[in-house]
Amino acid sequence: MLETSEVSLRPVSGPMTEVAPPPPSPPEGGNGRHLPVSALMLELARTWPKPRISLGEMIHAFGARGYGILIILFALPNLLPIYIPGWSPIFGIPLAIVCLQLALGYPEPRLPRVLTERSMKREDLQMIVEKAIPWVQRIERFIRPRPSVLTEWKADRLVGAYGVFLACLVIIPLPFTNGPPSLACAIMAMGLLEEDSRAVAAGAVVGLLATALTFTIIGGLFWVALRAIGLMF
Repeated sequence: MLETSEVSLRPVSGPMTEVAPPPPSPPEGGNGRHLPVSALMLELARTWPKPRISLGEMIHAFGARGYGILIILFALPNLLPIYIPGWSPIFGIPLAIVCLQLALGYPEPRLPRVLTERSMKREDLQMIVEKAIPWVQRIERFIRPRPSVLTEWKADRLVGAYGVFLACLVIIPLPFTNGPPSLACAIMAMGLLEEDSRAVAAGAVVGLLATALTFTIIGGLFWVALRAIGLMF
């Protein structure tokens, strides 16, 4: 699905060069507030003017909300009700990088160029968003600003560090081990975006349950492997 974009993201000078228009700015609601995360992602997927969109262009389009929305965006494919082999590292590795930079206190995400130039078809992005967005909308019903120590900048770093660990679980190419940690990252990211301390705490609890499930599955497979070896010898 993903492949290296054929369009360079570096500006090229010259009298005959046609400069591409900048990515659209994140839309706002009529009352001046940012649109909900689900509406913002749908807006981007449906109105992007080019046939392909790169990760670098997504970062610029999301602006100041880049960290939270990128975490949600990289978590979405693993929330689809199907298991597609190979998707875990494709989206889990960028998720880990974004969470690591959040933990280190970078002012905005800085993905390596090899990742920012990776792109997908606009139709593929729209398919992922539209199929996974019901999960986001269900979470949004319960989210509202509830600031506390869990939504301050130091908490952002703790959430980022926790997100790195959960992203490592996402990368593991096993069925049923990708969705729960991705959901935990998405809930915490939405909590940070809306300054909802309860959402951050709920995401952390989901992450603990996801960790227990993942290690249970890995332990079960290890036990089955040992039994199989024992039967052979």
